[in-house]
Amino acid sequence: MLLRFSLLSFVVIFFSACSSLVLSPAEFGWPVESVVRVQDDGTVFEDRYSITFNSKVLFFEETSDSNAYIEKELRLIRNDGGYYFITTSGFKNVYVFESSEGSMNLKSKIFISEFGLKKPYFNQRTPYIELVDGDKKLYLDNNGIAKEQ
Repeated sequence: MLLRFSLLSFVVIFFSACSSLVLSPAEFGWPVESVVRVQDDGTVFEDRYSITFNSKVLFFEETSDSNAYIEKELRLIRNDGGYYFITTSGFKNVYVFESSEGSMNLKSKIFISEFGLKKPYFNQRTPYIELVDGDKKLYLDNNGIAKEQ
């Protein structure tokens, strides 16, 4: 009897320890974009949302120039699903990243303009991220352009 009780207790404890704790629903979106200046070493700091990353690889991916980040700003916003949308003036693309352990992994690269963006900015328009550049408005999700206006 004691053996059965011990075995049953072990099974209950084991399976309850294996179940995952889920806090749901959760929204990760930022209400407004952040405009952050790239530091001399390529690092970007956003104090309000506590995010830091090195942008050199991003600028190299976009421009094939290892010094393209110098004296630049990045525009970034996070949607409700937790994806980061990043672009800047001159970029032809919007980059969508997901967070991982100690890194940001590219989820998708959304082509916007062959001529590059002029003065882009983001707005939170749940369930989309609105990208505005002049008269052009695009509604983005983490997979690409959801709709144009």
